[in-house]
Amino acid sequence: MKKTVRSTWNFGRKQTTPAQGSAGEAQLNMDVNWRRFAGVYDSYVEILSAPCRHYVAFVVDGQCSEAIKTMERRFRGMLDKTAYRQPQRKEAVTTMLKLRIGQLHQDIIMQPGESIAQALLRKDYKVPMACGGNGTCGKCKVEIDGAWANSCKLYPKPEEDIIISAFGWGEGREELTQIAGVEKINITEGRAREAKRQTRKTFLAVDIGTTTIAAALAEKETGAVLATAGCGNSQRIFGQDVLSRIKASVAGTGEKLKTLIRQDILNLLEEIQKKQKDIVIEHIYIAGNTTMEHLYMGDSCEGLGKAPFTPVSLAERKDSLSNIPVTLLPGISAFVGADIAAGMLACGMDEEERPSLLLDLGTNGEMVLALEDKMIATSAPAGPALEGGNISCGVASVTGAISKVRVIGERTIIGTIGNAPATGICGTGVLELVAGLYENHIIDASGQMKEKYREEGFPLARMKDGKQITFTQQDIREVQLAKAAIHSGIELLLEHAGISMGEIKKVYLAGGFGVYLDVHIAAGIGLLPSELEKCTKAVGNTSLQGCIAYGSSEENRSRTEEMIKKCESINLAEQADFEERYVANMNFPE
Repeated sequence: MKKTVRSTWNFGRKQTTPAQGSAGEAQLNMDVNWRRFAGVYDSYVEILSAPCRHYVAFVVDGQCSEAIKTMERRFRGMLDKTAYRQPQRKEAVTTMLKLRIGQLHQDIIMQPGESIAQALLRKDYKVPMACGGNGTCGKCKVEIDGAWANSCKLYPKPEEDIIISAFGWGEGREELTQIAGVEKINITEGRAREAKRQTRKTFLAVDIGTTTIAAALAEKETGAVLATAGCGNSQRIFGQDVLSRIKASVAGTGEKLKTLIRQDILNLLEEIQKKQKDIVIEHIYIAGNTTMEHLYMGDSCEGLGKAPFTPVSLAERKDSLSNIPVTLLPGISAFVGADIAAGMLACGMDEEERPSLLLDLGTNGEMVLALEDKMIATSAPAGPALEGGNISCGVASVTGAISKVRVIGERTIIGTIGNAPATGICGTGVLELVAGLYENHIIDASGQMKEKYREEGFPLARMKDGKQITFTQQDIREVQLAKAAIHSGIELLLEHAGISMGEIKKVYLAGGFGVYLDVHIAAGIGLLPSELEKCTKAVGNTSLQGCIAYGSSEENRSRTEEMIKKCESINLAEQADFEERYVANMNFPE
């Protein structure tokens, strides 16, 4: 927009002040463009002279030197460098953040009051912050002058020049080599139809997990799976649990969270389309917990973050993505979502022998008890420890993640995903390690480590760069919190229904974590009641399986709706003895 500027200007090393009504002011009215500078500077003034040269006069509330550098790059060969003089300022209002990582060289102008992590997020770096930026998880570390620090708690001073030499979250960790359960989908016997070369009508089923996203391309007529893909949920940069995401959304990042999840799905769509060129994707079906579906739609999450926990909608909803119709599966309650409804369909809980129990062990420990005439659902606040979150050296199920651990005395034998050099430890590795430490008396029933490991942690392996992967006393506590929540949730669910552990016919252990979980180990550390060990079966990603089934037939969609109608949801926090029971289940079984 055109704007009359009344100020002192520096032209050709001569100070001038246009007088009201002067030719100088008339020229400014005609030829001065007042523009916003890439969202970094509040504004700058570009003055166009008769010979079409570009003169930067000054920058308002910004750093003139940086604007000049940028303009030089933009108008190289056109800028008359004698036409400006940098104004003298007593103090800078911005800080330069420089990235020097490998071949990466980028300068970021920080905004007043923002942390280094916030600056990186603004520039679309996927900074992991499991704690939501509270400075407790240690995942967002950066190296500055040879020292590591949490970027979410670094607030540079004006005129500071910050150079980041390395990121603490490692290279390639966003590339999930295998989304647990995706490769185990077997809804129909139609895989042989993949050999058909004619154009096939298909749909895409998507499971939006709090930690990972899994997608499967299925044939419309049969539900046969033709291709799969998976990735990490990019929203993890705002925290690894739903409460952190809700908090971030309410604080004003809802649109960013919406954009991130939609882009993740579009990336998976593109990946699958590259694998299957002779297809037409007619529809996308999405299942996720209630928070994930709210974030996808851009709904307000305010009602999910406080009592009485009221969602915007639990009904089936319609949308579109890349001009493809989208259906979001219906949910059950604020914290028992469509992913569990899909799981109930995948396990056939309306048809199989009952009483049966579905356990989805992810960031939230969601569970459904199927009785003859009704179903009861609840959600236990397990936290992200079972998926490697809130663990000091924890990672998702990525290449190099320690997924197998055998403890012999005070030594360990490890196995990593892809047999790659260790980068951290994922959920299954965490539980196997804890079980091994307990069996070898390195931790006691209360979770206390031997004194020699309490300060530095138990050494597990070294990364390629020589850094030590350790398991700390706090990591033990995180596992105890998760297992206590799951175990207590199961006990209270069954008590609410008035049945005993021995009456349960089948337990379906679902979720990416459940695919590779050793049930014996889970029962041994008290994650599962020992009475349920013999009837427990790992069933993989039932959310994705159920989403495929939902999209493949109208009958399955009706079955899902009927099960939801029969489902009662209870809030564990409202149960009188939940806290007492929770504390009691913290210890490991004697």
